[in-house]
Amino acid sequence: MSIEVVNTVQDLTGTEGFVGRHILLDVRTSTARGIGETTTIYHLLEGLSVALDMTLVYPPLVARFPFAGSELNRFVESLKAEGIQANAVNAMEHHLAKRQNEEAGISGVTVWLESHAAIHTWTEENFFSFDAYSCKDFDPEKALDHVLRFFDVQSYNGLDIVRTIDAPQQVRVLDSHRREAA
Repeated sequence: MSIEVVNTVQDLTGTEGFVGRHILLDVRTSTARGIGETTTIYHLLEGLSVALDMTLVYPPLVARFPFAGSELNRFVESLKAEGIQANAVNAMEHHLAKRQNEEAGISGVTVWLESHAAIHTWTEENFFSFDAYSCKDFDPEKALDHVLRFFDVQSYNGLDIVRTIDAPQQVRVLDSHRREAA
């Protein structure tokens, strides 16, 4: 199996072996604008479907998940009940105490007839991860521009992967520093 690293975007619709395009992004923002707002995430996903001409199966699902403290507290307590006293357990207790009243980030997903897009935010860290996959080819630059416009982006990195059957994967690195230099 081999991976071909490419530097340009190609329209691969109809290419033999093409099964889809997948972009993955990790993004650091300079402010919390957008990453803590469920309506922003909803509009991002809904608008992406339109921008990429994808067929919505359902409207985007977006939810804020409170920190799963109760489950983690039970886990830490079970470790202590087994007599495990280690630095890791102490670190977990400290982490849980620090985040006890914190609201966690937002997760959003949209299901397309052609596949999906998803985003997960970490509001306290001004960070989010995003991915979109479709068996119908799409312009990754259009997707990137659409996603990033909702936030005050400090930097990003990711991959644009052309997925294939019985052919080498084509991978292009997405990097804000490289993009600015181009």
